[in-house]
Amino acid sequence: MTNTSHLNLITAAFNRPLALEAGYARTFFSALSQRLNNVQQLVDVDGSVLTASDMKKEAASFSPRRSTERSYQVVNGIAIVPISGTLVHKYGYIRPISGMTGYDGVDYRIREALSDPEVKAIMLDMDTPGGMVAGCFDLADKIAEWRKVKPIWSLGYDMHCSAGQMIASACSRRLITQTGVAGSVGVIMAHTNIEKMLDQQGVEITLITAGSHKADGHPYAALPKEVKEKWQKELESNRQMFANKAATYMGVDVKQILATEAETYEGQAAVDVGFANEVVNGLDAIQIMSDHFKHSKTTVDMGAAMSVVDPNVPSAAQPSATAPAPQPAASAPANDAAPAPTQAPAQSASQEDSDKAAKAERARCMGILALPEAEGRRELAMHLASNTSFSVEEAKGVLAVAPQATNDNNTAALAALGAEHGELLGQDVSTGEASEEQKNISRLAAAYQRID
Repeated sequence: MTNTSHLNLITAAFNRPLALEAGYARTFFSALSQRLNNVQQLVDVDGSVLTASDMKKEAASFSPRRSTERSYQVVNGIAIVPISGTLVHKYGYIRPISGMTGYDGVDYRIREALSDPEVKAIMLDMDTPGGMVAGCFDLADKIAEWRKVKPIWSLGYDMHCSAGQMIASACSRRLITQTGVAGSVGVIMAHTNIEKMLDQQGVEITLITAGSHKADGHPYAALPKEVKEKWQKELESNRQMFANKAATYMGVDVKQILATEAETYEGQAAVDVGFANEVVNGLDAIQIMSDHFKHSKTTVDMGAAMSVVDPNVPSAAQPSATAPAPQPAASAPANDAAPAPTQAPAQSASQEDSDKAAKAERARCMGILALPEAEGRRELAMHLASNTSFSVEEAKGVLAVAPQATNDNNTAALAALGAEHGELLGQDVSTGEASEEQKNISRLAAAYQRID
């Protein structure tokens, strides 16, 4: 940066009111202090004091805000993804439009939210009676995978039925309003016979086919019995697949799902049958989800069940979803005078088992953290390592589908900061003759001068 630009920035930055968010201002002045050699400390708005080394770290740790042009709204770190109307395959639109939502649009928005560092969890805001089978199971399978990366909840406000229930089933947790409707785990098909209408109009249709089943189900005659039976079997096969997937995702018995016979359930009845987890006021749903994670330490999605892991407690002491229930203590001997058997050998064996378990646990944790897939996903790897139910191979699969974090060094951070507010200013930046420090300050200046 030239001396003139340097002086202009100092003049503009000090002793004048600035419309800067406090965290942004801390980063700004920390970076600027590296250019002003006589700055020894910075007093933050909360009274905390940053030394020269603290300011250097602050400048290097800046993570730019994402563009506000997201395909979803973010509230309290939760991405809200609306799913409304009829669900269709390969619709081609990101957002719901004309009373329809495309599975491809839902897929796109969830993927975007998964890679968004400001998004900690995702809420599918659903009001849909269902739609096409094509594409539905594939999307549900992906949601079941993605919920291991970030929690994905659904809200039935006021309906998630049929294909909508399939998608909701794949979520980590399902909320529903008191008038919300869920269920309809079944498949339907319609056949139209317009033969008599064509007769009245004097129209005759002649089908010329190659292959005896080429025109199965055509609308110009009554549906043959054998074709109807074939389709009935196919529908039942789809229903069985639907029920099995939903039961697996939700952690319930498939017989319980099939027993509903595609019935729909409202509010608490949907919770009672297992299609939802909790009845809420739709207007409070986001706050409920936010409070859930705010009061938790580290949330690891185990699939149908949610396990909260405290990183400050050794993993061996954490509750496990698969751990056996504690057994009651054995009754005391009837003869109190009888000498108690020595416990030393048992204690020794117990200590040996405990040492082996601790060694195996350390090996598992180190194995997860050493995975190549953990590169750029260190925080998620730490979460998985702290959960005793994740093997190294299982953690590898989860990390493989998780988005990588960016390298927030000082140069990249300030470059992104400048790019967020406009093109970079200063000939010394574009010519390549300036030092990295000068380039960073110029980028920061460009960002600052575009803040009103």
